[in-house]
Amino acid sequence: MIWIPNQLVGAPIGTDVTIECNTEAYPKAISYWVYEGIMLLPNKKYLTKVQDNSYRTYMKLTVRNLTARDFGSYRCISKNSLGETEGSIRLYEIPLPTQAPRTTEMGSRAGKEGRFSLYYYYNKYKCIF
Repeated sequence: MIWIPNQLVGAPIGTDVTIECNTEAYPKAISYWVYEGIMLLPNKKYLTKVQDNSYRTYMKLTVRNLTARDFGSYRCISKNSLGETEGSIRLYEIPLPTQAPRTTEMGSRAGKEGRFSLYYYYNKYKCIF
C-alpha cells in the first residue's frame, strides 16, 4: 500500500522542494524514486531520505535549486516479492513576481496626517492588489 500526503506540490524556480511518499509492505519492500523513467540516486541535485519502521517506509526526496526541467511527475515505487505499487506527485512552478513590490503612499481624504501604503505585485498571470 502506498499513500502520498501531497500529490500536487508547487515551488518557485531556484528554490529547494521536498516531496514525500509513505508505504506499507510485508515482506519488506525496496522503495525508490523515478523521474522521466530514470531512477533517482542521491547526488548534488537530489537528496533522498528513507526511514524504515518495521513494515512501513517513509520516503522523502528533496530537489535542490529547481530549474524549469525539474517540473513534472515524480513517482515513488515500492516492490517486494508479492508485487509492486507506485504513487505519483506532480511538481509545478509557482511564478515569482516579475517586479519588486511598489509602495504608493496616499494621504487621507479628511486632510489628517494618516497615511497608508498600497502594495502590489505584477506577475505574468494577474495583478495582485
